[in-house]
This record gives sequence, C-alpha cells and structure tokens, in this order.
Amino acid sequence: MFQKILSKIENYPLTLTVWLTAFSAIITLRMLGENLLSGFEDKPPSFFIGSTLVAWLFFAFSYLIVLIFLVFWLKEDLKKVANVLLWGYLLVIFPPIIDKLWCGQNFCWSFYAFDSLKGLGIRFSTFFGNNASIGITYGVRVEVALAIIFVIIYAYIKQKKAIKALLAGLMTYVTLFVLGSFPSWLAYLYFLPKKNIFAVENFDIAGLFLTPAALFSIMETDFVNALNVKMNLIYAFLLVPLVIFFFWIHFGAKFWPVARNIRWVQIMIHAGLIFTGAGLGAFYFPTNLSINIFSLIALANLMLATIFAWLASVFLNDREDLAIDKMTNKQRPLATGVLAEEDYRQLFWVYFIFSLVLSITVGVKFFLIVLTYQIIGWIYSAWPFRLKRFPVLASFLSALALALLFSVGFMLLADGQNIGKLPQQVFWLLIIAFLVSLPIKDLKDIEGDRANEVWTIPVLLGETWARFAIGLGIFISYSLSIVWLNAKILFLPAMILGALSFWILQIKKIPSRRVHIWVFGLLFFYVLAIFWLVFWPAAKV
Repeated sequence: MFQKILSKIENYPLTLTVWLTAFSAIITLRMLGENLLSGFEDKPPSFFIGSTLVAWLFFAFSYLIVLIFLVFWLKEDLKKVANVLLWGYLLVIFPPIIDKLWCGQNFCWSFYAFDSLKGLGIRFSTFFGNNASIGITYGVRVEVALAIIFVIIYAYIKQKKAIKALLAGLMTYVTLFVLGSFPSWLAYLYFLPKKNIFAVENFDIAGLFLTPAALFSIMETDFVNALNVKMNLIYAFLLVPLVIFFFWIHFGAKFWPVARNIRWVQIMIHAGLIFTGAGLGAFYFPTNLSINIFSLIALANLMLATIFAWLASVFLNDREDLAIDKMTNKQRPLATGVLAEEDYRQLFWVYFIFSLVLSITVGVKFFLIVLTYQIIGWIYSAWPFRLKRFPVLASFLSALALALLFSVGFMLLADGQNIGKLPQQVFWLLIIAFLVSLPIKDLKDIEGDRANEVWTIPVLLGETWARFAIGLGIFISYSLSIVWLNAKILFLPAMILGALSFWILQIKKIPSRRVHIWVFGLLFFYVLAIFWLVFWPAAKV
C-alpha cells in the first residue's frame, strides 16, 4: 500500500508551472498560519511583503539544493524525487503551529542562528543548541528532525542501503543547519579579508545584517525588515547561478540550444541600460552613492531582473513567430524542433516570475516597472494585439520599454526613487534613438515578416531603402544628442560615430543578421564618451 502511494506521488506529471503553483501555495499557507497566530501584528505592508518573500526564497533555495543532492545521491529520476520532495515540503506549514502550542503565551521567536564558528560547531553537535525560544525554535527543530527522518526513509526505500540512507539524512541535516545559520556563514566570508573567521562573533553578524539596509536611495531602518531586505537580495541573487547549474546538469540537451538563442547583444544592452541609468542617477544625486555589498547586490539584481524579463519576451516572441522563424530563423530551437512549444511555455513563465522576484527584492516600484516592461512585450508579440505588425508603433513600444529600463537604474539613485526626476530630454532622446535604430533587427526577417503580414520598416521599404532610412535616423539621433545634452564637446564623436553607423548600414557585405552588432557596438563607445567627456568632468567639480 505504501509503495503504491509513493509510486503515485513519484509519477505525477510535474511541470515547472505546476511546481511553482504548488510550492507557492505551501509557502502561502505557512505565512498565513504564522501571521494569523501572531494576530497580524501591527507592521507596515513592506514587512509582510519582505517576510513572505524571504520565506519563499529561503525554501526555494533549500528545495533546489536538497533536490540536486538527492538526485545525485540516489541516482533516481529527477521528476520522481522532485514530486516526493514537494510533498515533503508540506512540513514547512507546521513550525508556527508547534511554536504556538509549545510556547503558549511565552515569547518564542523563529530566527536565524547568529554565532561564532565555534558556537555553530557546538550548536551543530547539540541539534541547534540549548535555547529553543529564540532562533531555531521548537517548531523548526521538529520540522528539521522530521525532514531528516523523511529523507532517510525515502533513501532506504530507493536503495535498500542503511549506511547510504543515514548519510543522506546527515547531509540533509548539514544543508538545513547551514541554511538556518546562513547569515553567519555569509558574515565569515564578508569579514574574511579584515578578520580571522574564528574571531567573528554574533555581534559582528548582527551588525552586518540587523543594521539599516542602505541601498543607494533606499533606506530600511526596522532591524527585522532590514534583515528581510538583505536576505531577499542574497537569496534571489544566489538562486540565479543555482538554477542555471540545475538546468545545465539535468537538461543539458536543451540547455545549450537555449543558451545560444538568448541574443547576447540584447542581454548586454539590457544590463547596460540599468548600469548607465544608475550612473546618471549617481551624477544627479551623488549623496545617494552609498556603496556597500548590499547596494551592489541590489544593482546586480535589477540587471538580472531586466535580463530575465528580456528572456521571457524571447520565449514569448519565438512561440508567436514560429511561422516566421521557420523561414528566416531556422536555427532557433523551436523552429528546429529541439524544444517543444510546451518547453517554451514553461520557460517563459519561469523567466517571467524570476524577473519579477528579482525586481521586488529591491522594491515595489522596480517590480511595477519590470512588470510594465513584460506587459509591453506581451502586447507587442502576442495576440489579440500583436502590435509588432504595425510599423513605428511597434518600434515606439520597444523604445518605451527600453527607456523604462534605463529609468529603473536612474530611480535606484534618485531621491525617493522618483522617476519624475529623470531629465525629460534624456528620456526622449532615448525614445528617439531606439525608435529609429530598433528596426535594424527586422532586416533579417523581411521574407518571413512579409509572408505573415508583419509590416516592419524593412518590409515596407525593402532592404536597401530600409538600411538608408535606419542609418539616417541613427545619424540624426547622434546629432540630437549634442543639442539635447547641451554638450558641444560631443560634436566630434557624435559626427564620427553617427557617420560610421550610417556607412556600416549601407555595406550589404555585412549580413543583416550581424549588422546590429556593429551599430550597437559604436553606440556603446558613444555612451562611454558621454560619461567621460560630459559627466565625469562635472562630477569632479
């Protein structure tokens, strides 16, 4: 009977979206129970958002680590282990209930273990130490104990080897112990250049994680919420390489076609927009340039959020453009059949959610702008609107989306994260520059776009005149930058790089599939010139 139930759990047709839904439901129940038992104590909305997000990220991080380990250790099918582990994670619902029953009216606070390396060694050997009222509470200890037993039993059922099952339980305990004291381990690494790790004490760790979170223009002073903010940044940041590693080792045959299809030039543009926007923000608000490990991770998370938002739009666009790609982009994974449409649908939702999670770790305002970017991507690519069919409007939407990403970087440094403080001439210069240059990406798709009634500028004008019109527009946008930035010193680089861009577009020996690399490469050098010739001298004054 037990084997039958286990087999049913293991063989459930789990997908990424089903896992995300089920896992999120478990965390929701956990947080709902925790807050109901505390009477929804008087805290600001930011606290509830931060605590829920940190729970989701913490348990997602731990789930993925344990899953990777168990699949490797048991040599078992990934989906089977993932299904069983998902059921096992129902345990996370119960610690608040156990704490309430155990502690009653007494104070009982579930928290990380902050301790020296020696102190953590003692805690490890005594199953989290002798104080279960603060830190690793009674409920958490019961949860961990049951999780270890659960892993031992499952490992024994799968392999019938007692020693290997016990070792699986031990490794699970090690993993959960490290995660339960994760800020301590991070603090050892942080202080390592300045301090011997054996000299790091609990007050050093508290000083790092419980002090106000200063993320450039953002300041969180409540010490509990400051910890949430900092750990959310760290977990989200670390989840990115962990997820990439997970897909690489378990879906290698699909991983590399996807990696080759993600348009690396666009990734650099998206990340660069955040970085240059932040640079402009630092110029206008130099007092907000507070550089620390957490502010740098916040900047990195916003860059990653925009990259994942772009990747989500890639998977959506490739699904909608399948007929076009079969004619003009035959090497793409969906067109070749290496990946199925369902794979693309699943990956779209993963990247979509990842972009939102990464952005909300920095703040709700950034979340809303990244969500707006995703919405623009949807109405641009997908039915019932599919506005990419209409020239100028399609380019304007894409330009607006990219200008908003630049604004995200600027907001991170602006007082009050006020997007209205971005100089209008900069915003509209970006809109015009992208409006005239983005049709360059459509040069390679003329045949497929025409057959599918997507009326891009290259389809309407033909390749020769489209190259001329795009080149002329790019030259004009370079010229406008001199006037709108009121920087005569940019005249020479703008004229040279604008003329070069125009000339490159007229050279048909440069394939339409590669011409954008040259044009955007020149734009990169122009951005560097702007910062070097305009903003850097002003900043020194």
